[in-house]
Amino acid sequence: MNPSLQDFSTINTHVERLKKDFNFEDSSNSFYFLALDLLFGLQDDEIRDAITDQHFLNTIGETSGKDRGIDAVLFDESTDTTEIHLFNFKYSGSFEKTKSNFPSGEIDKIIGFVNDLLSQEESIRDTLNPILYSKVEEIWKIFESQNPIFHVHLCSNLYEGLEGQEKSRFEKSISRHSNFHVHYHLITDFIELLTRKGKQIIDAKIRAIDKKFFEKSDGDIRALVTNVDIRDVLRIVINNEELRNKPDIEDYELLKQHEIQEDSFEDNVRVYLKQRSKINRNIKKTALSDESHRFFYYNNGITLTCDSFSYPKTQRSPIIELKNLQVVNGSQTIHALHEAFVENSDKFDDLDILCRIYQTENTKLTVKIAEYTNSQNPVQSRDIRSIDYIQQKLEHEFSAIDLFYERKKNQYYDRPKSKRLDAEKTGQVLMAMYNKQPSEAKNQKRIIFAERYEDIFNDSITADKVLLAYRLFEKIEVEKNATKEKLIKGVDDFEKSSYVSYASYWVLFFLAEFANKKGVSLTYSNLGQVWNLYPNVLLLIESLIEKEREFLKKKDEKYSHSLFFKYGKPKKHYEDLTEEDISQFLIE
Repeated sequence: MNPSLQDFSTINTHVERLKKDFNFEDSSNSFYFLALDLLFGLQDDEIRDAITDQHFLNTIGETSGKDRGIDAVLFDESTDTTEIHLFNFKYSGSFEKTKSNFPSGEIDKIIGFVNDLLSQEESIRDTLNPILYSKVEEIWKIFESQNPIFHVHLCSNLYEGLEGQEKSRFEKSISRHSNFHVHYHLITDFIELLTRKGKQIIDAKIRAIDKKFFEKSDGDIRALVTNVDIRDVLRIVINNEELRNKPDIEDYELLKQHEIQEDSFEDNVRVYLKQRSKINRNIKKTALSDESHRFFYYNNGITLTCDSFSYPKTQRSPIIELKNLQVVNGSQTIHALHEAFVENSDKFDDLDILCRIYQTENTKLTVKIAEYTNSQNPVQSRDIRSIDYIQQKLEHEFSAIDLFYERKKNQYYDRPKSKRLDAEKTGQVLMAMYNKQPSEAKNQKRIIFAERYEDIFNDSITADKVLLAYRLFEKIEVEKNATKEKLIKGVDDFEKSSYVSYASYWVLFFLAEFANKKGVSLTYSNLGQVWNLYPNVLLLIESLIEKEREFLKKKDEKYSHSLFFKYGKPKKHYEDLTEEDISQFLIE
């Protein structure tokens, strides 16, 4: 692909905006935030905690050790097997330099680090900065119970990846470890992730099979259930308007020339996970198997909503005209079938699928349809909740005090960062502070907008409650980063204070606990009084850590900050304290 100044400018503009938001001196630092947000949708504090790059840490304070080519480490424990992501970033502030290859000098650094990591040599500590070494210790702890999957990511705003021979050498070295995978993310990949077109209106025509259809109407909704040719389902969601409205197409092979129009899934509650979902692989496998004729019986079908549908009811195999259609259930099915069709379309001659079509202008009803008809995979999307009445009320309440509540991620991207409150982060701080689940708030974000949504975002939640928890968490993060700066400079004892990297949500939880015991009402007007309890909370947490260390020492087991705060052990030790014990930490 030819280098494009527009591509460079698009990425650079976002990087410079983040540079201003975070008051960074170096654009490469803000590129970490852009890349990790686009790739994994991380919050700012999660990105800071993941960064191990020596240059970034040196902007905080001079530190010993190196990063060994590992600029960030991310742990994903959402699946049965932990996945560990290792990142190397390269950012160029010059358009001319984006035409270069990814620097091969990073290869040997990464390979050397991986070899030392897997050999578990304690001497590695002498070569790493303290933040990276703490990640290494966490990985070694994981080794005790499982063999995790590693992903090595090379991320850059360059157009070219590694030079051919260097790429082969790198991948050959990494592939010696069967549980390692290499990924490349270049400027074109980030442009694709960053570019979000305005939602297009998708109109289409689809033919029902024979007279196999059933219609029902009830107040503000009208429904049609029918069987349709799977190839027609693919046709009505491709990015070609002419073909979408051509139900009498004779050559379905034309579909192979077009991609899926993703705007067809604007209201869908989940993202198609191409590599990771077993269900997606099974859908494709079934479609291409000798049992493909049974696909109708194995699949739940697809669900569409639309502004209106019409068809001649007296005709056999009528053409159904759809206005502003959205696939609210079946995104995975359609994407997997599209892949299978491109691979071997001969299997699709006699395949049909159940199709439910709902006509309604009731947006709340559309959301419910999307939520309740998605059952093949867990629903994990904040977007499906973004039009929930409570979310809308919060947005309006914050707007009245000149703040911007982002029901959808980056909804108010053009507003000052200091005035934006993210819905996901809001869910996390509410969960930690008011629902008393700090461990889950950090490690199980997916449940915030899924099974725990009504518990967290209930009718008692106001902008005042959100703002108290949100601003307290921001203060906790400021203190955490200041402590990390001291640790990096060697001013503080690393072993004693490094727990701050894992304890933010626990600090928030204990602040609320102590405030209640002191009779301080949890309102935003009392932010200062609640925050004054911060030193007391740290003393408590440090005492709980000592209790855990003593407990593990008796069992001849090694203590780990990450495990201590991950599995709720602080709460167990806290609950074992008497009121008299706790009162000792409340003395001013």
